[in-house]
Amino acid sequence: MIRQTLATGLLAGLIGLSGCTLLPESEALVVYQFPQPAPTAASHAGQPLSLSLRVDTPQAGYAYGGPRLMVQTADNQLMSYKGVRWSDPTPTLLREYLAQAFQRQSSLGSVTTDENSLHADVYLGSELRRFQVVDANPPHILVDLHARLVSPDSRRVYVSNGFNIIQPIDSTRIQDVVEGYNQAVQQLAGQLIDWATPQLEAVAGSSSTQQP
Repeated sequence: MIRQTLATGLLAGLIGLSGCTLLPESEALVVYQFPQPAPTAASHAGQPLSLSLRVDTPQAGYAYGGPRLMVQTADNQLMSYKGVRWSDPTPTLLREYLAQAFQRQSSLGSVTTDENSLHADVYLGSELRRFQVVDANPPHILVDLHARLVSPDSRRVYVSNGFNIIQPIDSTRIQDVVEGYNQAVQQLAGQLIDWATPQLEAVAGSSSTQQP
């Protein structure tokens, strides 16, 4: 009888606590994404190239491989904004933005990504080395990307180049930070297209001369 009473009391106590939890509630997240790239630029609106480009997902280290917005503090620590995320992992988000920018702003015949592993005439590979807010005086967005155009058949690198974008921002408040990122990726896409277009034209020209 005593054991039954104790068991009943314990069960009642557990039922009474069922509405509570010792675990913290899920953190409320604010999710951001990049805007659509600008429409076709006049400087690249020439005759379409009979060439296809595949934009591969940038390689990135642990800090930049997820969806967090990273900030470098004054004492060189790397931290993330609380309660704020990108809509996708940073490399995926950047890949999609660059692919759309090439589609809209270049004269390529087609642009795809490595998501579906489609073959293309040239692959655009890259390494994302920095993608962060720098809490300095003045604060700014830092994007450091090393890109290369690669032959898919021989794996030969046609050409490679580093891109370093420093976009000033008014403050490290999230609204200013997101706007700064938007401007930074727009700059990056424009510089990538300006750099890649002459080389892609050269590849297309050499391919046409080799055809029987």
